Amino acid sequence: MVYKEFQERFTSILQQKLGDNCRLILQKVPKNNGILLDGLSILIPGRPAAPTVYLNYYYERYLEGVPMEHLAEEIRDLCAQNPDILRVDFAGLKDFKEIKDRIVFRLINTRSNRALLSDVPSVPYLDLSIVFFLFLDQGNQGQLTAQIHTRHMKMWNVTAEELYELAMKNTPRLLPPFICDMHHVLQDLLLEQLGGSCQEELPKQLCPDPEAPPMYVLSNTSGACGAAAALYPGELKNFANTLDRDLVILPSSIHEVLLIPYTADIVFSDLTAMVSAINRFEVAREDRLSDHVYFYSREADEMIIAHDSATEYVS
Repeated sequence: MVYKEFQERFTSILQQKLGDNCRLILQKVPKNNGILLDGLSILIPGRPAAPTVYLNYYYERYLEGVPMEHLAEEIRDLCAQNPDILRVDFAGLKDFKEIKDRIVFRLINTRSNRALLSDVPSVPYLDLSIVFFLFLDQGNQGQLTAQIHTRHMKMWNVTAEELYELAMKNTPRLLPPFICDMHHVLQDLLLEQLGGSCQEELPKQLCPDPEAPPMYVLSNTSGACGAAAALYPGELKNFANTLDRDLVILPSSIHEVLLIPYTADIVFSDLTAMVSAINRFEVAREDRLSDHVYFYSREADEMIIAHDSATEYVS
């Protein structure tokens, strides 16, 4: 079944499952890096918010063999059981005083998001842009957030700089930073995949040599859009001081960055080529952050785009 036919049939089946009181609205939803998804918003009587499901994802599951009836029932049950939406007071969203403590930021690639950036407030940072969201709730189904658009900024009569100042205070509080040794992350993943029946020494044998240069993962405790933690006030500085080294920063995705203690034998052009290749072949387009490698100087307390022969900032 082609995707267009799936859209029509699945929407019809879901409408039957939800009942005539619910209204379904299909619209294109811009996501990171210029991706447009087909969002199906579900307007439920008495609900202050309209949850949105993405048909692209459900079509992939349909092609994997999951019946449309089952997928529709899954969405129906999600709407009925999700308490997170009910707890959000959307009536206060027009009052800036009521929502200013919920403003958070994310990092996206500037060049890949020109269309989106034309409609949202942002602050440039190197080859990236800081964009703003309302952090509304978090529960078993993940985060409930809302993108802040230019029309919201005008409605609240605030500037991007004011949003930036608030977000720098709120984001570390609502989405605390999390740093972990990559070696331990890989061991935990292997133990989880292999189960308790595996020999204790096997994960150690399969993981990188513990004598190799250390690598650390920096994200937030939710694991979503955690690359922004690299800009939390004092985060890189404190960690670099702990290691007593400057840092090399690899943009793994919008969800996390990798930190490597800097040594003089590091060739930034090789790392840049590696990051670019991984982005092309391993990272979903929607999750890509940048093809550049960054360098953090403790002395300057600044992050720059790293080049083998460059000593000045690149924007």
